[in-house]
Amino acid sequence: MKTYQRVALIWLVVLAVFAVCWLLLPHRNSITAQGFSVLAVRLLIGIVALFVYFKEPSDSRKPVFLSFSLYFLASLVWLVEPFIGKNALLFPTEKYASHYAFQYLYALDFFLLSFSVAYVVLDSLFGNFKTYQKFVCAALIVGGVFALYYHPYFEDPKYAYNTQDIADWRVVDKSVSDLKSNGIESLTAADVAATSQLGVWKDGKQIGTLLPEETVRRVAELLPYVEGENWRVLLLKPLYMNTVYMNVLCVVFIFLYFGYQYKNDPPQGAYIEKIVFLFLPYCSLEILHHYAYIKSIQYSMLKDVTQIGHYLSLVNLLALLVFFGVRLRFITSVKGEFYERELVSDSEHISRWRDALDNLIVRHFLNPKAIHGRLFAPRTAGAETEPTSKNHP
Repeated sequence: MKTYQRVALIWLVVLAVFAVCWLLLPHRNSITAQGFSVLAVRLLIGIVALFVYFKEPSDSRKPVFLSFSLYFLASLVWLVEPFIGKNALLFPTEKYASHYAFQYLYALDFFLLSFSVAYVVLDSLFGNFKTYQKFVCAALIVGGVFALYYHPYFEDPKYAYNTQDIADWRVVDKSVSDLKSNGIESLTAADVAATSQLGVWKDGKQIGTLLPEETVRRVAELLPYVEGENWRVLLLKPLYMNTVYMNVLCVVFIFLYFGYQYKNDPPQGAYIEKIVFLFLPYCSLEILHHYAYIKSIQYSMLKDVTQIGHYLSLVNLLALLVFFGVRLRFITSVKGEFYERELVSDSEHISRWRDALDNLIVRHFLNPKAIHGRLFAPRTAGAETEPTSKNHP
């Protein structure tokens, strides 16, 4: 059985098992069609990345694809998430089970994303370091940022329910309910503020009460969240803000990667640069999506933004799938295996592998003779000339 057939078979078997479980086992309807499509493509990329890890001829690059596969294969855990919580298969009587599962899986997801991006960058910057040293560096950097923003969730699993926004919302919601029960329907912020006592917070703790004019302003901010399920936006706001920070870290690492590539011209395996580049729009979209979630007032609007985000992410993921796939095809070919081994043993005399996309960009948009290094054009040991071979200089 060919490699791509094994990949497809494993992928289809996993999806078939999920479909059977969905039909036969109690679950929550927490996955939309768009969300499932994203998870399915992520799973496929994870399987391809795992095959790249096993087939990779260079031992120094194996951990790069192992870290990528761990991130994308985390979609397997997301496929279990709908079966956790009230009236579901796992922890059906635990009130907060679905919330715990969601917040910790979310945190894990973006830790693995940040770690995989950080590792591939550190692998490029510190190629002479041992693998465990690069792993430790990536873990310390990403783990430090992760601990800074996510530690409240591990100190208090119900942290999201105990933030200032939720505490103030509870007060405002109770005041609105009491006023409406007394027959007052048309409420203003001043009406609600007159029966609300909101606190002054510092470092996550209430240390006093707001002045009347500040109370009116704060009530005006919170009134839209009283309607329907809009309060859920406030509940998820800290988690989504932390997600923005983790993706900003990824973007910083990616810019560092290409800055180093441009300045120092280190040897890279075929298609790795394109894979890293595609993580730039991927992480940037995550920043944009989650910031839009935070700015949403209506929960229905948040769900609409989520669906749009899924479509955009899906396009990016399909592009990543293509380049992980061509990387797998390349390293399992005779010329690809030879090129990768030569790149490790004699990198100073090996040019960058140029594919059809590189040739298209160089031919139509750039002057090959004016380009130095591997970013788009090959580097040769002698004069700067274009390669005579289509794929290999």
